[in-house]
Amino acid sequence: MSYVCPSHAALGATPVPTDAPAPGEPQPPIWPLLIGSHGGWLEVRSSPADGSCGVSGYPCRHPGIDVAGTSGTPVVAPETGTITLAGDGNSAPFVGYGPWFVVIQGDSGKFHLLAHLDPAGATAAPVGAAVTAGQVIGTTSSANHTHWEVRDKAVPDYESGETNATNNSDPLGWLAQAALGVGAVLVIGGAAVLIWLLLRRRS
Repeated sequence: MSYVCPSHAALGATPVPTDAPAPGEPQPPIWPLLIGSHGGWLEVRSSPADGSCGVSGYPCRHPGIDVAGTSGTPVVAPETGTITLAGDGNSAPFVGYGPWFVVIQGDSGKFHLLAHLDPAGATAAPVGAAVTAGQVIGTTSSANHTHWEVRDKAVPDYESGETNATNNSDPLGWLAQAALGVGAVLVIGGAAVLIWLLLRRRS
């Protein structure tokens, strides 16, 4: 995998280059990965023309990326893990994430929030279900994108001053690190086996 992580997410529905994701490996929720014209990581939104700020009011900073996909596009789990939350986005602290959202706790420990899904696909990923990276967990709604956040905690500690922005990391950065992590494990593991074989041959 060779996920490209620009310092600022591309605007104007520009493709972000990736290799085709392999089943079971970390991947974007929709591939090819296209970021909407007002869907960049920590993009400043100063008015409704820039997109929604939820209940926080303007200006705000977008705490994820908007992955473009016309209504009915399959949305997949970015990594292997468990569905921990799901809902319609009408209740705090998930107001504005509807008409349906899913939160996956990945094996990395990160939480992936995938929002603006079609409620008709809610049974594809019930709370408590184990999912594999690349498994379909729903489809896009008429919003024509899924909002993707990578969170340290499923819900930030708002009372202590945490926000969706401070609790989150760039999803493209997570992809790059996840891909690097897989490669690093293979390289280190291969080197360890080689050293073990060399030492065994000497003895």
